[in-house]
Amino acid sequence: MKRAILALATIFVTTFSYANTDSLRTQIAEYCNNYRATVGVSVIFIEDSDSLSINGNKMIPMLSVYKLPIAMCVLNNVDKGLLTLQTPVRITPEDMHKNTWSPLRDVLRNTDTSLSLTDIIKYTLIQSDNNCSDILLKTIGGVKTVQTYLKEISQPSIEVNNSEWEIFQSPNLIYSNRATPNDVVSLLNKLYTQKLFSDSCFNFLWETLSDCSTGNNRIKGKLPKEIVVAHKTGTSFTTKEGVTPVINDVAIITLPNGKHIALAIFVSESKENRATNEKIIADIAELIYQYAIKIYN
Repeated sequence: MKRAILALATIFVTTFSYANTDSLRTQIAEYCNNYRATVGVSVIFIEDSDSLSINGNKMIPMLSVYKLPIAMCVLNNVDKGLLTLQTPVRITPEDMHKNTWSPLRDVLRNTDTSLSLTDIIKYTLIQSDNNCSDILLKTIGGVKTVQTYLKEISQPSIEVNNSEWEIFQSPNLIYSNRATPNDVVSLLNKLYTQKLFSDSCFNFLWETLSDCSTGNNRIKGKLPKEIVVAHKTGTSFTTKEGVTPVINDVAIITLPNGKHIALAIFVSESKENRATNEKIIADIAELIYQYAIKIYN
């Protein structure tokens, strides 16, 4: 997929524009008041350089959304010539941790094998495989490499501090991989409007995110089926007190007219059940989509 030249859209990186979005912000805020959760929302209408946020500067755990900057860092290494998408990645039995979400582990007959970097990234982003995410980290030298990359692209406040296995062993570490909704939308905006990658790496990442199979009841939940949603979800456990630290989804939505929305919705510290948390995300995404269809034709 070829990206249009969107120089004006990058103005958003440091400045939020509120010219045309007050009514939508009010509508979303009133909707959120119906639920026992803190909802963070950030939006850019990319080609129109309009934006809005609610709790946009609140630091919230990313959960598996942090797999997106990990994958971006890996692809940056591909473009530097340090790796290729065909690079074989060694998988050992020690990499395939049990009792964590890992579709790859469940289909491997031999856990001492190799898969291409392409396959590992796809498992990480499409099915949110925790073991594959950690294999990517191991391949590039760990979380410090990701943090260095984020600084290089002027996103230092997105914090990637721990692997999935570290979090599994110490669940409170879910709070250490964190970002604000505004941070994540800024990253999505840069991904689409700036040439962070070669065309081949960008197209691969775009197609992989568009194939994401998790969270179908979230941002995609109430949108027309034909709409392309390139997205990444994150999902936490629920505590014994009935609090879910975060359910989230972040995306670039392609509108029927070819324009794009960068969107992050984080439902945090929620006392609602999972279905309700996902409905919150779907309802807000639908409000934003309908607004865009009406205003930005």
